[in-house]
Amino acid sequence: MVQTNLSEGQKLDTKQLYSDVYKADGHNYGSFDNQKKTSERPNAQLEVVKKYLKQHQITDDAVVIEIGCGLGHLNTSHKNWKGFEYSNTAVALAKELYGSDLNIFEGDARALPLAPSSVDFIFSFAALEHIPEVEKAFKEIERILKPNGIAVLSPAWNCRPWTVKKLEQRPYSELNVSEKIGKFLIPVRNNLIFRMLCSIPSRLLREVKLYISNSPLPLEYLKLEPDFSLWEKYEHISDDDAFVSIDAHAALIYFASRGWISHSHKNALTRFTCRGEEIVISKLS
Repeated sequence: MVQTNLSEGQKLDTKQLYSDVYKADGHNYGSFDNQKKTSERPNAQLEVVKKYLKQHQITDDAVVIEIGCGLGHLNTSHKNWKGFEYSNTAVALAKELYGSDLNIFEGDARALPLAPSSVDFIFSFAALEHIPEVEKAFKEIERILKPNGIAVLSPAWNCRPWTVKKLEQRPYSELNVSEKIGKFLIPVRNNLIFRMLCSIPSRLLREVKLYISNSPLPLEYLKLEPDFSLWEKYEHISDDDAFVSIDAHAALIYFASRGWISHSHKNALTRFTCRGEEIVISKLS
C-alpha cells in the first residue's frame, strides 16, 4: 500500500495523491491491475458517449476530448479522441495498456493546454468531483468549447460529506461528538425522500436567481475535506477522495445563466427534478 504520510490536519499534494493511487502497489481503487479488470463501467460509458456523438452528428474530423480520462479506456469512442488526465502515473500506464501512440496527455482540468473555442465535443465521467476549485474546470469548459459545441458531463453528483470522513466504516469509539451524531443520522440523511426535500429550497432559490438575473451566476457547490490519513486503515469506498459535492441542478443553472442550451433537461421542470444522470449542454454561437 502506498503511504500517504499524513499527520492530523496536514494537507496532501493532490498531484502526488493521484500519481500514487495508480501505482501497482497503490490504493485498491486506483491500482493498474484492478482498473484493467474493470470493464463494465467503461463499456457503459462508451455507449453513452457514442450515443451522444451520433445524436449530435459529431463528424470524424471533429475535436473530441475527455477530461479526467484515467487509463484511457474510452479512447475508441471517436477517431480524434484526445484524453487529459491529472495523474502522470495513469498517463504512463495508459500508454503501456493501449500503446505509446495513445493520444493521452497529462493535464489539469483547471488549466487545459488547449486554445479557446477549439473543441467540438467534451465529455467527462466521475472526474469533476475530484477537482478542488472545480469552478475553474467549468470555466475551462466554457473557454475551450466551440460555439455550438457539445459537453456531456457526468461527475458523481451530490457526494456525501460523511463519505470523505469514512463515518460509515469507523467505529463510534473513534469519533468525536459531532461525528457520532453524523454517523447516527446517515440512514436518514441518505434517504431519497429526505434528500429530495432538502434539495427543494436551494433549487427553488437558484431558479429564482436565474429568472431575475441578467448576468452569469457562479457555480454553487459544497467543499469537502477528504481525510487521507484514514486511507491506510480503512477500505476505499466510492468518492471518499471527493473534494466537492455538486448538485446537477446547480451545474445546469450555471450553464443556463450563460445562455447555453440543455439537451438533457430541456425545460425548467426537468431541470428542477434532475437526479444523478449526465447533463448534456451546448454553447451558443
